[in-house]
Amino acid sequence: MSMKKVFKMILAALLIMAGIFLCINSYYAWRYSTDVNFGIITAVLISLGCFFYSYRLAFFNEPLISNEAIRLIVTIVVIASVLFFIVVEALIIMAPITHRAELAGKVDFVIVLGCGIWPDGRPTLSLASRLDKAISYYEENTHANIIVSGGQGPNEPYPEAVAMKAYLLERGVPEEKIIVEDKSTSTRENFEYTRRLIDPSFEKSIKVIFVTNDFHVLRSKILAKRFGFEAYAISAPTPSVILVNSYLREFFAFIKSMLIDY
Repeated sequence: MSMKKVFKMILAALLIMAGIFLCINSYYAWRYSTDVNFGIITAVLISLGCFFYSYRLAFFNEPLISNEAIRLIVTIVVIASVLFFIVVEALIIMAPITHRAELAGKVDFVIVLGCGIWPDGRPTLSLASRLDKAISYYEENTHANIIVSGGQGPNEPYPEAVAMKAYLLERGVPEEKIIVEDKSTSTRENFEYTRRLIDPSFEKSIKVIFVTNDFHVLRSKILAKRFGFEAYAISAPTPSVILVNSYLREFFAFIKSMLIDY
């Protein structure tokens, strides 16, 4: 067997393993969220592409695209797209370190971004981890006010901010230290509506700390700046069952926010 054939078989095997991993991960992410979101759909489509191309590599000798010029263009586009994806994901991964709360100094407001509650009103694991981080920060900085930001989404019995406030109260945060923003349904609106609560005039920059999951820090930092915040982040861990799904989905959410979330 030629070296070229061996390389093709190894690549086909790697693609099959990647496809199987994405399928299994998407299944568990769906079971966790009971929602078919963009991250799950994208992962499944990528896995199907892996299976298809591995089949081509294993059983066909001729290239998928016969025209050499078109094949070159497609190859360049694919490589450029992969490199762009890697760069953006690297920035997303590094953001919790480069924008960490320790760089902020003293702030008067800590914004906890909502991210979903279960139909019975309990915070999801992601949201609970954000709230726990906010509580830890408050215990060492009792002068700060905590703003819980999140409206009511599909299959939610009431706004996320209501559940978030109840969670904080149950764990000893004084009610007078909690500010509720219960209308937002996106990260952009989290910061826009919160800004209106703090300072509707939008006349000066306000230094704040926001709390969100690690994959969400970069986009949140950029959107916060658009609404007059000098923002620093406390990052909460992402549940392992949705880790791949979250980072994959965040890439597309980042592109969307950079283009239209103004």
